[in-house]
Amino acid sequence: MISKIALVLLSSFILKTQDVKHDFYVSVTSIRHNAEKKNLSIRIKLFANDLEKTFVDEKGFGLGILKKSPNENAKQHIEKYIFSKFSIIVNEKLINMSFVEQKLENTERVEEDLIICKLEASNIPKIDSIKIKNQFLTESFDSQTNIVFIIANGMRKTLNLDRKISEGEISFN
Repeated sequence: MISKIALVLLSSFILKTQDVKHDFYVSVTSIRHNAEKKNLSIRIKLFANDLEKTFVDEKGFGLGILKKSPNENAKQHIEKYIFSKFSIIVNEKLINMSFVEQKLENTERVEEDLIICKLEASNIPKIDSIKIKNQFLTESFDSQTNIVFIIANGMRKTLNLDRKISEGEISFN
């Protein structure tokens, strides 16, 4: 009897530590246009535990990023995920992006650890309009909000995207 109680307590503790939650579900993407270099610099921040949960729930496997020992294909899986959920159309033309790097930013609290992905797009001399599709983590979290900051032509604009509205467009004219 005591061993059963111990097993129940131990399993509930393990499940709770692996399913770490926070009060809000948000990603932040910043897009900066450099007119001189004719490129876009894109930086995406996602909560690592939310990304891990999405992979477990949707794909049936984890990335291992919370254990500080990611599986050998974690970077490729994350890159593929980013490109399947995120796109940019500039001046009515879909742009090609390159995956530059990804890193895990650790904090004192696991639920605040971030995955930061950097992307780049070139041959973009000017931006008259920009359309963003951002569906990060909306398959796993109903209240997921994806905030996108766009800095171009000396202006800063913001899009708030979510499950219901996953695309937004901004004109710089």
